[in-house]
Amino acid sequence: MTIYFTFVIIALSMQITQNTKIIAAFEARRKFGKLLQGTLKGDKFVVERNGEKVAAVVPIEVFEQWEESRHAFFEKVRAAARRANLSEKEADKLADKSVQAIRQSAKA
Repeated sequence: MTIYFTFVIIALSMQITQNTKIIAAFEARRKFGKLLQGTLKGDKFVVERNGEKVAAVVPIEVFEQWEESRHAFFEKVRAAARRANLSEKEADKLADKSVQAIRQSAKA
């Protein structure tokens, strides 16, 4: 049986919760094979460089789920854009106004 390992780096774009282990970049390079073995057991790793999170190594199922969610989200955005029938300029204005409203409510 052939096992395909998929190495996934997601730079600060995925929220990772349970079974997450923090590992320094240097250590991740040295123990990359063990990281891959860990992903087969469901472990997730966040790689840090100088104390800053820079990447994640996760099981392929987690990555595929993230990809599906991302695709579904952007499909909903495209469908909403078609229904709204706004020009790009109008949509940008509306988005800017929404961002400003959220920032104002966060300050309160």
